[in-house]
Amino acid sequence: MTAAVLELQGLGVAMPGPDGLQPLVRNCTLSVAAGEAVGLVGESGSGKSLSVRAIAGLLPERFVTTGTISVEGQDLAGLGARDLRELRARRIGMVFQTPRAHLNPLRTIGDFLTEALVTVAGVRRDDAERRAVELLDEVGVTSPERRLRQHPGELSGGLLQRVMIAATLAMDPVLLLADEITTALDVTTQEEVMAVIGDLRRHRDLALLFITHDLALASAVCDRIVVMNEGTTIETLHAATMRADAREDYTRTLLSASLDDARPAETDSDAAPLLVVDGLGKSYQVRTARGRGHETLQAVDDVSLSLAPGASLGIVGESGSGKSTTARIICGLEAADAGSVEVEGRDWSAPARSAAERRARAQVVQMVFQDPYQSLDRRQSIRQALTETLRVHRPGDDDAAIRRRIAELMSAVRLDEALLDSRPRSLSGGQRQRVAIARALAAEPRILVLDEAVSALDRTTQVEILTLLERIRLTTGVALLMITHDLTVIRRLCDEVIVMRDGRVVERGPVDDVLDDPRAEYTRVLLDSIPREGWKPRRRITARTAALPVHSPSRTRPWRR
Repeated sequence: MTAAVLELQGLGVAMPGPDGLQPLVRNCTLSVAAGEAVGLVGESGSGKSLSVRAIAGLLPERFVTTGTISVEGQDLAGLGARDLRELRARRIGMVFQTPRAHLNPLRTIGDFLTEALVTVAGVRRDDAERRAVELLDEVGVTSPERRLRQHPGELSGGLLQRVMIAATLAMDPVLLLADEITTALDVTTQEEVMAVIGDLRRHRDLALLFITHDLALASAVCDRIVVMNEGTTIETLHAATMRADAREDYTRTLLSASLDDARPAETDSDAAPLLVVDGLGKSYQVRTARGRGHETLQAVDDVSLSLAPGASLGIVGESGSGKSTTARIICGLEAADAGSVEVEGRDWSAPARSAAERRARAQVVQMVFQDPYQSLDRRQSIRQALTETLRVHRPGDDDAAIRRRIAELMSAVRLDEALLDSRPRSLSGGQRQRVAIARALAAEPRILVLDEAVSALDRTTQVEILTLLERIRLTTGVALLMITHDLTVIRRLCDEVIVMRDGRVVERGPVDDVLDDPRAEYTRVLLDSIPREGWKPRRRITARTAALPVHSPSRTRPWRR
């Protein structure tokens, strides 16, 4: 039996509260061997990310940990501060969910990748740059020498995630912690990133702890699955036989959560459209690859669509396909270069010219964003957020009417009124997204634009939110425009779908027709990238990557001590 690289025994995490310590993680027990991938799965709030942050030493100062964390047989509690920093810097690598939030936008990719090599390992700058090029090539980044000169804002989300993976490998760690690293990625980029991780694990004999809420993905890339619920690990299963071997009711609930169990109700296709977009175009001036001068990036190119009252239309595509830019133009957050936008027969092509016009438009179209923690004011309670919106859109209502409408909104999104005085930080991800939906509904819009509104949620919460949105659509007649990279979400919520690539529409039609019998090769690629039983991620392997031997990094890298 291979010795464990990581071992957690009875890990607990507590935060200080008014009545003493409040337990957040009660008993997390697991192990990961060299070359093994273990998936840690569970719903939002189950304690997965807190457990991983405890391993990496990233908990807030006042948090208290109990139990044992061992890396290569060393109990971290027995190490001094300096030795602990050294171990975590050299032996543990961590990749986060949102790479853009962890990169300085003013520094180049080369600065980011070489920093640890120069400051921690004492490697000369030119050697560190050569090593950075090797790392970028190893994770499948094309033109690595050119990428070193670029800034984070010039790279897509998928490329940035590969940069983050390369950075964690700079010190040749033995343990890689991956915390929801594919949540915000489209399916093809997710497949590429997970294939990169798989290759690196085999080539470097890395121990991988993969935190995710996607059980299908976890079963495809991991050897074992550890299930966590309410701060406790309740079951450990072999990935290949997980469905047959699951014994806990909670695990079975996670496995049974599916977006394919229901289809959206049909709507009246003869109704006059609420929204008509014709020949939409949008371009940006971006720096050239060499950083000299600028070139034109066509983000949206001749996009047309229509949306009827009560209908639901999905726009799907990879990162950079132009779907979110299209949505932002429709909502008036961006100005188009070409084409027209008509809402309820009125021309919305030009930006609103006054505050009154912006308010009038907001009463017709509202947007729900991917991350409610960013879109909600952290200083406001739910009551304050809803009251503020109602004061803007219903200025004639008195306090009693405002209170009644808040109660109606809370009921509409299935939230207990006892939460009204809570702030975003005390809510789960699903609860925060329900608040964001309630705030959007407060304006009583005719159209609700959902920009990756469920992509960061676990599957059971996704089912709840999508069921909620379907019920709201049927009871209020609001039309839904869903922007997503998740084709299973499209199938669950939408009547029709548009597939975009490089700013253009490559396929459109009824959801079942497009997803069951796609005509465009690109649509088939998207469908083939969805994790499912028997699926394994694939990648393009460069000549240098293909030739990588299985090795012990500590014996082959001069900067390892």
